[in-house]
Amino acid sequence: MRVLTLIFSKDRPLQLQGTLASFALHCREAAQTPITVLYRASSAAFSRGYAQLREEFRGRLLIDWVEERSFRRDLLACLREPPPSSRWRRLLDRLRLRSWRPRCDQLLFLVDDNIFVRPFSLRSIAEALEQQPSAIGFSLRVGRNTTRCYSMNCAQPLPEFQPVASGLRFRWVGQTGDFGYPIEVSSSVYRLADLIGLLRTLPYANPNRLEQVLSSSSSLFALGKPDLLCFDRSVAFCAPINKVQTILDNRAGASDDYSSEALLERFLAGQRVDVAALTDFVPRAAHEEIELPLQSASAP
Repeated sequence: MRVLTLIFSKDRPLQLQGTLASFALHCREAAQTPITVLYRASSAAFSRGYAQLREEFRGRLLIDWVEERSFRRDLLACLREPPPSSRWRRLLDRLRLRSWRPRCDQLLFLVDDNIFVRPFSLRSIAEALEQQPSAIGFSLRVGRNTTRCYSMNCAQPLPEFQPVASGLRFRWVGQTGDFGYPIEVSSSVYRLADLIGLLRTLPYANPNRLEQVLSSSSSLFALGKPDLLCFDRSVAFCAPINKVQTILDNRAGASDDYSSEALLERFLAGQRVDVAALTDFVPRAAHEEIELPLQSASAP
């Protein structure tokens, strides 16, 4: 199993702590899973928060911290095996050969407001994708419990589920809401081979545009991979309590108490997300605004 967990983050060290801590708590292979955090800090204070978070998780998770310089270039570099030695590189250049060796077989996309709420296994997800070639991916954020679409603020009908060894399979083609949105960047696992062509050719400069262009390309998979896998009950959701981008007018909470600046102050003052308090939480949607459970970092 070669699964890479790739997390996008901007100005959210406290929320990212919740993502990482809940992943460590609920993913059975968390300690052995390579994680790349591609992050952006808009000020020295946010940089200080990320530096502190980096130290807190040193030795707990296998995290490669990559500060964003050029989002598209950085993303592709994260997915590629390190280049060969200079000697071999000169030989390849002389032979006019270019190798692009993927770093992983499957890719778990996450964002920094993801929270995991119950146990799951990345190994079983990877095996499910191998056993279900008609599935474009495995969603951790939908299930029988996600009866509402937060972004559209409406009810969404459940698809016809078929039990499989790993959980459930459904046909995403023709569905509405989150069930008809098969390619996204906030808690789904994909085969890198299915997406790498799009990632290397489509234009995007930030995570929001990345999801937009990937979703717009989902029709390319309608015939060959019309299915999506999920668990009976979702194991993750996004808590959209604030917004740190102006690219798209996505629905999100607007409380001053939960602004990125306010949460940074709380983080630097020692508060952390109490992820254990959210264990077994059942979201009604893939995105759900919640009251963030916080505690002192010194609490047991």
